[in-house]
Amino acid sequence: MKRDLAKIALVSSLAFGAMQVVAQPKVSVRTNFFRGNLGTSVQSPTLELAQALFGLTFSVHYSLDRVSIPPVRGLSATPTPVDAVTGASRPVSGDDPANEAFIKKRNQVTVGVSAGGLGFGYYYSHESDYVGRMATVRAAFDFNQGNTNLATSYSYGWDRIAPLGTDTSYAKTQHSFNLTLTQTLDRVTIARVGVDVARVSGFQSNPYRAVFVAGEHRLEVHPLQRRRAALFVKVNRYFRMQASLNAGYRFYRDDWQVQSHTFDFFYHQYFSDDVLIRYRYRYYVQSGAHFFRRSYPTPQPFLTSDYKLEPFNSHLFGVKLEYRLRALAEQGWLSLLSNATFDAKYERYFSSNDFTADIFQFGLVFNY
Repeated sequence: MKRDLAKIALVSSLAFGAMQVVAQPKVSVRTNFFRGNLGTSVQSPTLELAQALFGLTFSVHYSLDRVSIPPVRGLSATPTPVDAVTGASRPVSGDDPANEAFIKKRNQVTVGVSAGGLGFGYYYSHESDYVGRMATVRAAFDFNQGNTNLATSYSYGWDRIAPLGTDTSYAKTQHSFNLTLTQTLDRVTIARVGVDVARVSGFQSNPYRAVFVAGEHRLEVHPLQRRRAALFVKVNRYFRMQASLNAGYRFYRDDWQVQSHTFDFFYHQYFSDDVLIRYRYRYYVQSGAHFFRRSYPTPQPFLTSDYKLEPFNSHLFGVKLEYRLRALAEQGWLSLLSNATFDAKYERYFSSNDFTADIFQFGLVFNY
């Protein structure tokens, strides 16, 4: 834990050191907490820095995820499925006591640079059994006197999976493409439509998740190819009483026969120049993958009991507070918070297959 704190301190010192050299950066410091009803919890301190320099905009995002996975219930040597929202799973290893919580840590860094409508980003994450990397290029162009914007991006990801307790490693690659059109409809309404497509190749199973096959435990097996496509529509409208409503719909389908619909609503309301409250509701429903089963009477080419691949629906309710701290500018040493905003968020998630989760976030955003 001391090493993790040292990493955060180092990144923080670099960020605040940059603030002294270059004028007007934006710095965000947040902590996220997640806890599901199956006992999995995640703590995620994050740091973000954005800076304009020499006509370019640079950004850095660092996050440390500390995942705690509960002890295995039942047979100590049996790998079992766990929290599917976080994607966390217990490894099967002689060094992992089944009657103790397993702690898993992930360091994640995203860097980006943009100029005008062009940009480049790189993502890297590392944990004990997984290394993820992704490079992204994007471009955006304005038309129609700035009332129309066309944006596109392409991402290439290449991951390495090395399950604990084995000498085997796997690879996974992903190609992703996005095209988005944004249109100003009137002085208070903006609409956006877009499409996402992706092709994933390589190892896509969870190397620790078990499936019941003919009364025995076997590790799951997913297809090595997956093609995904999604269409989305969003409308943002501002109201005179210092409020706005953001509504969105997303349709998704892939060649594993998973099909989903997502409805998302955000309502923002200013109660003063310094206080903003945001309410959120999301409804999600999906069909299952063609090879999903709770258990299999006979062996099959593909096997899974993954929560994310079965038919289910879910609800998410949330509220977020943003409070500008400029009123503290006259309070002596607290004047350093005069350009800062405090935010706090709570979300409650629950699904038809009996999974629930509480999500908290607390943070400070500095605009210098």
